[in-house]
Amino acid sequence: MSSTKKFSADEWLQFFIEGFKSEANIAQICRQHDIYPSEYYRFRRKALQGAIQALKNGRGKKDREKETFKKEIEKLKDVLLSQAEEISILKKKTNSDY
Repeated sequence: MSSTKKFSADEWLQFFIEGFKSEANIAQICRQHDIYPSEYYRFRRKALQGAIQALKNGRGKKDREKETFKKEIEKLKDVLLSQAEEISILKKKTNSDY
């Protein structure tokens, strides 16, 4: 087996998918692709940690955007309410002159 062979991220992903869905054990997959099992497990652990982090980051970004939008909506509601009050006052002033 050779640990000096470089695989792309896509190739590693294919190995992991094969390991998750295959009936073959990890040792067979490693022999088939000429990699050490320890190398497979090390990269798989890093990939899973990266996936978890990506999911957390993606969720956090959406939450921050959602909070920003909620604050903006509240500001716009306040502006709209104050404008409605001003319009109501102006209508009362103009109607009383007649």
